Amino acid sequence: MAKIEREGIDLPRLMRVSFTSLLAALLISACGGGSGPAGPSAGPPQDAEAIEAAAQIAAAGGEAALAVAATGAAQLRRDESHRIRQVIVFGDSLSDVGTYKVGAIAQVGGGKFTTNPGPVWSETIGLLLGARVTPFRQGFGGESAVLGGTGFAMGGARVTQQPGIGCNPDTTTGVCTAALTIPVTQQITDYLATNGDRFTRNQMVFVLAGANDIFFQLGVFQAKVTGPNPVPVLQAAAESFAAVQEAAAELAGQVQRIVDKGAWRVVVLNVPDISDTPFGNAPTTAPVRDLIANMVQVFNGTLGAALGPTGAVLLDYRSEFANVISNPGAYHVRELNVPACDPVKIAAITNGAEQGGSSLFCSRQTLVQNAAPVTYLFADGVHPTTLGHIITARFVLIEIWRRGLL
Repeated sequence: MAKIEREGIDLPRLMRVSFTSLLAALLISACGGGSGPAGPSAGPPQDAEAIEAAAQIAAAGGEAALAVAATGAAQLRRDESHRIRQVIVFGDSLSDVGTYKVGAIAQVGGGKFTTNPGPVWSETIGLLLGARVTPFRQGFGGESAVLGGTGFAMGGARVTQQPGIGCNPDTTTGVCTAALTIPVTQQITDYLATNGDRFTRNQMVFVLAGANDIFFQLGVFQAKVTGPNPVPVLQAAAESFAAVQEAAAELAGQVQRIVDKGAWRVVVLNVPDISDTPFGNAPTTAPVRDLIANMVQVFNGTLGAALGPTGAVLLDYRSEFANVISNPGAYHVRELNVPACDPVKIAAITNGAEQGGSSLFCSRQTLVQNAAPVTYLFADGVHPTTLGHIITARFVLIEIWRRGLL
């Protein structure tokens, strides 16, 4: 949300154009503009929170306003062969639009890894592009139902492997007893199985994954160096780096798979620096903070090198995230290190079922203060607030506009 001004731009006039385009985008979306050859974008109309997030991006002025205006123009273009009609999202909790919004989680006002009911970045981007992003699948505790939306990203998901983070696998069967954590590979398979084994030129495909592979390997590292038969720290670290590198190469392979199946616009975000979060800055994390930062660097470096042949567009989300941390005021962030969601309130509202303060269970009634969703950066130890997701959506929108993808 940082305000960017360019010499020679008439910002008052630009804002009028931007909001006109935004209104057009919302109207088109509400009238079913998200349908297309690959099927309709399922789900209810966008709620007020998503519309407000989109308006906040337009209100930032400068390149953000130009990009918003471009989305409106793109939706009204006469060349239907080029117009974006679907937004497909693969990945993890950073992009999950409500996979786990069921049962007791939904009853306490949760369902997404943010300050609910605020939208995650992929919802806002979908709204601006006139192609709603809603869950493909919903469920928890090993059971799920296919809803048919285009949001395949799922909290806890790794690139290719189970268990993911929060799966809590059954010791006998290995089946997840909590979060589904379906890997990105299977997410793509699910898409292809329900869409004629192809992508189309009228889609924008986003991929953001890898953080959960880093978390998983962090746990493996800690088990190796503190277990009954401890492994030397340098050896355990080298093995973790190799596993993270493999996950990044596998993600690039999945991007190639998407391209090979006909996708024209494929956008990949790299992983932000997990070591620079409330989780990463916590005293208990201090002994492994450098290890986490290095794993992020290894993952992103491998991913960037491996994506070259795919032709996909790589966005440096890590650098944008670092910009926010180094200059929070420019992004309207007032609190960097304290989560917006109150763990004590979440524990109380879930009758003690959630003790860690996960933003999956966070709602307006469990905030540390009412304004936290739009002034704090983090909802919990690692997930963005509503403001954090607006910052992310703004970054993504400007980047795809700059690269001529609209």
